[in-house]
Amino acid sequence: MADPSRSPSENDQPFTPDGPPLPLPDGVVAAADPNTWYRLKANYLGESGEDLVGYLSPLGPNASQSFWDYIVMIGYAEAACQFQLQDVDSRGWAKWLIKEDGNHLCLKATGWYYRASAYTARFAVVDGKLYNDYWSGPAGAVYRSALVSAGYYVGQGLGDRVTLTNCELVAV
Repeated sequence: MADPSRSPSENDQPFTPDGPPLPLPDGVVAAADPNTWYRLKANYLGESGEDLVGYLSPLGPNASQSFWDYIVMIGYAEAACQFQLQDVDSRGWAKWLIKEDGNHLCLKATGWYYRASAYTARFAVVDGKLYNDYWSGPAGAVYRSALVSAGYYVGQGLGDRVTLTNCELVAV
């Protein structure tokens, strides 16, 4: 599980599922049309404790920037990831295709979100929180800048204080 005091690392390996996926948490699942592209908008806690609103986004456009493939929260929609929810399973989990590069939203073995071409995890927004099918609990975001490109990195196991809230799929 991700350690809230830990930062993403260049040595983080992709997440490889072990065992069956988790059941979808109880609650209202955000409806999505498989033919529509969405941005994920959410509230997150700023570095000074302020409530911020932003969007899931890749940290950088290409491999020339360190940690370019990690997912962070940004405050404007224009550069945010556009997702299409695909292959929704019988439980309600979906693969999230990223329009910009054809990768999928996924996890590192340490719980940090990134864009990947393989090891696709599934995700769902339930009662305004973002979940995935192999890590218990909702996603969160924490600011990191030491030894990594600065940003509000999205991950699992970061604690209730930094949970993404009011998550919604906004049609593009």
